[in-house]
Amino acid sequence: MIKIPVSLYKFVVSGGIATSIDFIFYFLLRQFLWSAVAKTISFLIANVWSYVVNKRWVFSSGKDIDTRTFVSYMVVQILNLITNVGVNSLMLNLTGYAFLSFVVATLCATIINYSLQKFIVFK
Repeated sequence: MIKIPVSLYKFVVSGGIATSIDFIFYFLLRQFLWSAVAKTISFLIANVWSYVVNKRWVFSSGKDIDTRTFVSYMVVQILNLITNVGVNSLMLNLTGYAFLSFVVATLCATIINYSLQKFIVFK
């Protein structure tokens, strides 16, 4: 039987909360701002929160919050965004099913995001 690390369970919980933060801020801000600007701001707010939670709780990194770690975290998040959008677009073009495309893209991005954070950002 495959043993699933506790950090993966924590990652799923913190990711769900970060996604909720992104969603809430996006829909609040888009009432006042252009959608792309609202999405950028909501993405950044959710990622700052996620960085602190992943560092302190998910991966229990003993290092203090520093610029190098934060920058590498944001690079991973940009790769995560590119992966998510790219896989979603590819699946949508191949299958025509939006829900399936969303699920596959989210799963691919989550696996890459978790791996890069665990083995590179918060090692």
